[in-house]
Amino acid sequence: MASKLMSLEQAAALVQDGQMLALGGNSLHRSPASLCREIARQGRSGLKLVSAAGGYNIDVLCAAEAVNEVYFGFIGFENEYGLCQGFRQGVQEGKIRAVEGS
Repeated sequence: MASKLMSLEQAAALVQDGQMLALGGNSLHRSPASLCREIARQGRSGLKLVSAAGGYNIDVLCAAEAVNEVYFGFIGFENEYGLCQGFRQGVQEGKIRAVEGS
């Protein structure tokens, strides 16, 4: 039986430009941060993200300009750390369409 294990680089390479990704976790906890950093490093663009309560994972992709839409309930670094600057800047500059659905 063939192994289903793959490297982080191989997993991120499965994500193609323009795809919609649902990202788990809750703000700063249990998020796929390493995968998101690798997707950004690989230069993806036009991604649409879905997250109930995104934080660092969403922000790193927004700061890398890999995202053009985010569907969310909450985006932030919880009360202690404030707003996600990459996300906020992208929305304010009109580069990211924010669809809040709480």
